[in-house]
Amino acid sequence: MSAPSRYAATACWLAIAVWGFTGCSSQQHGEELFEQHCLDCHEMPNPDLKKQPPKLEGLFHSKTLPSGAPATDQQVRKTIIEGRGTMPAFDGRLSERDVNDLVRYLHALK
Repeated sequence: MSAPSRYAATACWLAIAVWGFTGCSSQQHGEELFEQHCLDCHEMPNPDLKKQPPKLEGLFHSKTLPSGAPATDQQVRKTIIEGRGTMPAFDGRLSERDVNDLVRYLHALK
């Protein structure tokens, strides 16, 4: 993430935390969520795992997800909410808006 994007995301989170302001773009919010919840596992190899989580760039460019399930918004939402294999479930940790914004951001990853 570029420095200006990082500053904008930080400003967005501060506005939400302090004033309840939700004027941040969905994609910007999704990017912040990705960095907070997904980046460490999906972008950085973990030698302690027998199987590495898949990279998420181009996730929707294929007809199927790495699991073999259809590459649809609905399936990705389900995986985020329920987890899969070693991926934890985010049900109760992410709001519906969070999940939708995260899926929107995943569409933008190329």
